[in-house]
Amino acid sequence: MVTDYPEARDRARLLEVARLGVDREISRDYLAELVEQVAVRMDMPFAIVTGLLSDAQVFLAGRGPIPDWIGEVGGTPLEWAFCAPLLRRPAARYVNDFAVDPEFRGNPLVTMEGVRSYIGAPVISTRGHVLGSVCSLDVRPREFDDGQLRIVQELADEAARRIETASE
Repeated sequence: MVTDYPEARDRARLLEVARLGVDREISRDYLAELVEQVAVRMDMPFAIVTGLLSDAQVFLAGRGPIPDWIGEVGGTPLEWAFCAPLLRRPAARYVNDFAVDPEFRGNPLVTMEGVRSYIGAPVISTRGHVLGSVCSLDVRPREFDDGQLRIVQELADEAARRIETASE
């Protein structure tokens, strides 16, 4: 499991995260309908808009039964974040089955919580910084296609617009 993401500590990116309030624990009702769209359009039980901080992934909005212990802390360590690779390569991606994925098969979210599949896209600010992601998860393996990648990226772009508008 990859545990270090130096891109997460990029000063300009962190300043953008702070400028837009992604690092603050506040209600983001303007993202609620968006996570619902993600879950429905991907036909998956979990959908999340995340913020990627220097050492953690925080949940800005979510749908689905998040485990209590994750809900209490509001996120996960960055090294557990399925969306962390978006910091290195900011393009929509998916994993059909984490059980056979070399990067994440040992991840506690896979081994303890049973997460098996993922599709996500980066939320990128107008200044070009990855703020977080829009993603959907399932406890069963899934097959994804390019059409779904386009949809999840469109929804991530909408999340970026909403986050920027809310910070004005």
